[in-house]
Amino acid sequence: MSADRREHLRTLLSQRDTTSAMLGRICGLCVTELAVTGARVRVLSPTSTEGGLVHASDALAARLDDLVVMAGVGPSAEAFEQGRPVLVADLAANGARWPGFTADAVAAGAAAVFSFPLQVGAVRLGVLELHRDLAGSLTSAQLVDALLLADVATDVIFHDLHGTALPGLVDIRAEVHQATGMVAVDLKVSLAVALLRIRGHAFAHQRTLAEVAKDIIERRLRLDDGE
Repeated sequence: MSADRREHLRTLLSQRDTTSAMLGRICGLCVTELAVTGARVRVLSPTSTEGGLVHASDALAARLDDLVVMAGVGPSAEAFEQGRPVLVADLAANGARWPGFTADAVAAGAAAVFSFPLQVGAVRLGVLELHRDLAGSLTSAQLVDALLLADVATDVIFHDLHGTALPGLVDIRAEVHQATGMVAVDLKVSLAVALLRIRGHAFAHQRTLAEVAKDIIERRLRLDDGE
């Protein structure tokens, strides 16, 4: 990347804003500057794929986030766990790599996915994931730009989490956590098992976690031991 190109991207991100707004702008830049269809940022725990979706640029980004949470596997989960970018130029050709994720992701409209871990040294914070509705690799210049934007996202999250909660993070998954607690009480199981039950129901019925959680909270849905 030329110095002018790097300076151009940094200038576009120079305006001070809230963490969520900054990450939204980073996702927006990914779409406009990298010729991708959409982008999302998820903050994660070093010990699991649980966390919060901080920003999704479009409905497909949100759907991909739900799918990887439900399946527990996918390019973003692999990027986070292994601490390296996972670049998938043709998602349909990788069906066996992430069972439970790929077929539904392709059906939803994702043809290519590019996942970048957000980490400082050994400390992993989350993932920036880009997607396209047509198969194809990132160019060398686009890859360098994506790595730069991932670095900026990492810096934003790191400084925000240093002693404070990420704005909007609690609200994004509040209903899922509430529903998990309700299922745990109803079935007399652990929170981890309750979340697996909710995931399984969402996956089996082709629904998002948020939709299932809302139905549980409002008592339109009650999971039983057979779920």
